[in-house]
Amino acid sequence: MRALWPFAGRTSELASVAAALRSKGAVLAGPAGVGKSRLAAEAVREPGVAVVRATVAASGIPLGAVAHLLPPDAPGHNVLRWAADAIATRHRTLLADDAHLLDPVSAALVHHLAADGRIKVLVTLRSGERAPDAVTALWKDGLLPRLDLAPLTLGEAAEILAGALGGQVEPATAKRLWQVSGGNALFLRELVLAGESGGTLAEQHGVWRGQGEIPVTTRLRELIESRLGDVTTGERAALELIAYGEPLPLAALTRLVPEETLRGLEDRQLAAVTTPDLVVRLAHPLHGEVIRAGCGALRTREVLRGLAGALESAGPRTPEDLLRVAVWRLDSGTAADPAPLVRACHIARTVRDLELAARLGRAALAAGGGVAAGIPLANVLSYADRYGEAQEVLAGLAGAPMDDQTLAEYEVVRALNLFWGFGRAQEARAVLTDARELMSEVEPRQGVLTVRSSIEHATGLFGVARATLDEIRAIGPCGSRVTAGVVGVEAYLLLGRGLARQAMATADEALALIGRGPEQELPSITAAVAGAGAAASVLAGDLAAAERFAGIGYRIGEDYAGWDRALVAFAARRAQVLRLRGQVAEAVRLCRQALVRLRGRTMQAGMCLAELVHAYALAGDVAAMQGALRLADELVLPGPHETEFAFLLARPWTLAAEGDVKGAVEAALGAARAARGELHGAGAEGATVFPGYELLALHDVVRLGAGERVADRLGWLAQVVEGDLAPVLARHARARTPAELEQVSEALEGLGLTLHAAEAAAQAAAGHHRDGLRRAERAAETRAWTLARRCGTARTPALVGLAVPGLTARQRQIAQLAASGLSNPDIAERLVLSRRTVANTLVQVYERTGVSSRAGLARLMDLLE
Repeated sequence: MRALWPFAGRTSELASVAAALRSKGAVLAGPAGVGKSRLAAEAVREPGVAVVRATVAASGIPLGAVAHLLPPDAPGHNVLRWAADAIATRHRTLLADDAHLLDPVSAALVHHLAADGRIKVLVTLRSGERAPDAVTALWKDGLLPRLDLAPLTLGEAAEILAGALGGQVEPATAKRLWQVSGGNALFLRELVLAGESGGTLAEQHGVWRGQGEIPVTTRLRELIESRLGDVTTGERAALELIAYGEPLPLAALTRLVPEETLRGLEDRQLAAVTTPDLVVRLAHPLHGEVIRAGCGALRTREVLRGLAGALESAGPRTPEDLLRVAVWRLDSGTAADPAPLVRACHIARTVRDLELAARLGRAALAAGGGVAAGIPLANVLSYADRYGEAQEVLAGLAGAPMDDQTLAEYEVVRALNLFWGFGRAQEARAVLTDARELMSEVEPRQGVLTVRSSIEHATGLFGVARATLDEIRAIGPCGSRVTAGVVGVEAYLLLGRGLARQAMATADEALALIGRGPEQELPSITAAVAGAGAAASVLAGDLAAAERFAGIGYRIGEDYAGWDRALVAFAARRAQVLRLRGQVAEAVRLCRQALVRLRGRTMQAGMCLAELVHAYALAGDVAAMQGALRLADELVLPGPHETEFAFLLARPWTLAAEGDVKGAVEAALGAARAARGELHGAGAEGATVFPGYELLALHDVVRLGAGERVADRLGWLAQVVEGDLAPVLARHARARTPAELEQVSEALEGLGLTLHAAEAAAQAAAGHHRDGLRRAERAAETRAWTLARRCGTARTPALVGLAVPGLTARQRQIAQLAASGLSNPDIAERLVLSRRTVANTLVQVYERTGVSSRAGLARLMDLLE
């Protein structure tokens, strides 16, 4: 058990308490378990603190709470003054914890000490509880300020969880625990203990993740029951209805519960009614967990039947209401008609709950829903990476009569399931080709061909994909959905030709088309378009745009609870941007966080694991890199050309991390050769299969110190690949003097490629060293070190041996004052030195660091701190 719970967050609150203690003290109030006692303990760590912990048992004994601080013999009169003198003479601070439980005499003593002012007084009390008058008077009479402690924020809870669990915590898990705990530190701790003991909170790939329902342990149940207190049978029934139905319209609930009962629960702060919508919820999320855990199977079915009937009678107002009624009918055993279940399956998918959608779809199919239930069920299962189950459902529908639109939906799900789930691209294309021949209607035929073109592009058949798009247009005018899909594929094909800016504009055009329609119905197309936009933005050298596109895709994955494919894919794209910025530790964190979403051998693992390997290699963490490579062998299902090239681009850096720089150069050249036509035999389509891959691979040769071997080819690619990046990379290869390398370093930094900029500066420093220009060498080396420092753990061959700019203690002191803006005379006066000494010392600092201005010195000193 995790007996020690870390103190984290609460920075501003701790500062407020510390400021109050520099004066007279404070009253710290808040709900039970919010962390008042821990915050108070952190604030009074110095010696000389008298600690009083009030309890219910001692609340009826005069001075019972403070007895341990007093001498054994009390005088017959002036007991209060005697007690105050005894405490004040031996202590500098009094901490009275849970002061609402103090007996009246102890409360009067605390009040007396606060008014007397000889020692500081810090009091904690539970808000909403009746406290002795003397305690209440502390803030009402202005003796001490009252500081109300709010629940933990999500960021604070995540920080605490990382500290308690000793590692990275999946953000979705941290958010769920924070929401269920209501930001209450005590409840958060109990949830972690319950999750660990029940196996629903576990570590995978170095990341803690929660799965399944949170178990309600005896400890947790007793804790919550003590908060609920004694409730009548009618109140308990009302709480059960709210626990299963929240948020519940008041009009529906009052059909089952007297309004007087609800008013009583509201008065006791066990239930809350929001206005103006008049919706009823429990006062705390954990109350519902415990109440539901206390209901047996028969009682649960009874409650759910009542809720379904009440909401139906009140008239469901929203699709979500229809969804809840369907779920309640299903769970209460009263769902006989498949139609409401099919409708609820669609709604669940629309509101992004794939697990619930799958459950409803299965129930609808079992109730005789046929094709109308089976196709959405298979679609949901495929989205949830449950490909084998989806295949079984689809096989069960084979041969059923379908119109063209239904057949298109069926075959598209079947083809995508074959491709993403099993890597059977050729079979998936054949399914869609055959489906096209069976249809006479225009839009369904165009729809299946659009999906086929996306598979063709993904597997590197660029010319075939272009021909398919031509066929789609030849069939007839395209509707909005088909147009969005076609434009998305066109964005990828433009990217494949190196037309990065055109691809970005095309991706934005497709997103705009989707935005004018029901976007929630096009998650796959939206994700594909966002992926094209992100990849094109990287190639164009616009990392801000890449982050924007990647964020769109990642949010789709977050919104569709359970659509792990999108989360993993766009975690890889976001990690790529972080890696290019030199933030390799953040890239590692993001990839590891996504890996816990993987289910068996899958295509989605490829890009993410390739980025993880790449980031580990740049950080020089060979053991972790090799572990990620072994994991890739286990989990990656080959398929998309992007995955193959992601590993090809990572390969040089894995060799460099192991010390084989020569092998790294050859591996980078090999990746470039693959990009020129050795992938899928597509070289016949043109001189370059994918100039963007070749560009990045050849620039790695430059970074590894062999730029002269690729300068001409990079110069040619700079004419082919659109954007700001390619010309800068070509200049890097052509740079022959340190001054040219310094200019390249500045250009790379301007594009956000901080690690690349550091490497170019380090290469410039090496050039100055060869030329014997010592000060120029130090200036370039200082710049390289400064940039590399911003990259954290990154370690590449060009940066090996960079020296930290060395200064003596006196030089550092004077440099720091100069960096802060003080003039030489000011520095001399402050340090009692001559102006000449200060001037000479600064000359030495500039000489040693290569910095030539106070502004540059300020930037350097910030990093040396």
